[in-house]
Amino acid sequence: MLYQISLPVKNYLKKILYQVQKEVSPHMHMGASYMVECAVALPFFTGFMAALLFFFQVLYVQQEIGNALLQTGRELSVIACQEEYDSRAMALLGKAMLLKHLERDSASSSFLLGGRHGIILTRSDFSGNYIDLRADYRIRLPFSLFGEKGISATQRLKCRKWTGGGYEKDSGESVVYITPSGSVYHRKRDCAYLNPSVEAVNGDALSSLRNAGGGKYYPCLMCMKGKMKHNMVVYLTQYGDRYHCKRDCGKIRRTVYCIRLSEAQDRSACSKCGRE
Repeated sequence: MLYQISLPVKNYLKKILYQVQKEVSPHMHMGASYMVECAVALPFFTGFMAALLFFFQVLYVQQEIGNALLQTGRELSVIACQEEYDSRAMALLGKAMLLKHLERDSASSSFLLGGRHGIILTRSDFSGNYIDLRADYRIRLPFSLFGEKGISATQRLKCRKWTGGGYEKDSGESVVYITPSGSVYHRKRDCAYLNPSVEAVNGDALSSLRNAGGGKYYPCLMCMKGKMKHNMVVYLTQYGDRYHCKRDCGKIRRTVYCIRLSEAQDRSACSKCGRE
């Protein structure tokens, strides 16, 4: 004997699903929706933050290179007023000066392809009365983009070769070097007073330190105002009498002008290089 049993499977499944949906809390549906939205938005937020950090990184590198170019241009303008160099020699000299002003632990060493040595000055122009410095470099990308590892950038600085004005080499008059606030003139551009060697020391050791003339060190009126030297790294020079909290303080980095000896007015000769 055969028995045929027919079960309403479809209707039975509908009842089960209805019961499950009825018992599931609506908060679970909302939580799942938030998770989906978060999974979609998180990559966009991460990409935006990475792009923002990269933008500030580029600005910092450009500011650092710009400051180094400014110092290099000033030094080259003084050198070019006395000697004639071809463009290749001037570019090599400018590169050496630029590396001197960019420290080894600078941002350019980390964020440029090739580090600070990756900065190229070959497109600079030294003809005529002006120095046109063009620094070409590539900023390292945080990730490879279409096979590119960096983006190209160029910074430019233009300055006069002669800052004293009206000087001619065949005039036969001696040339000297001065600083805006200095009271002496120098016969050598590489005089230690014009290019001080900066040393970093602990502020607590200042009381026992003396400069080359045997004098004490006093706080810089520009960068140490309102600051204490206790347990702090400060910067000083061998021939100076001030200590600084910033290595690039304007009282350390000096602006040098090249003038004729007759224009030195009441300035006296430097005790180190001013005597012939």
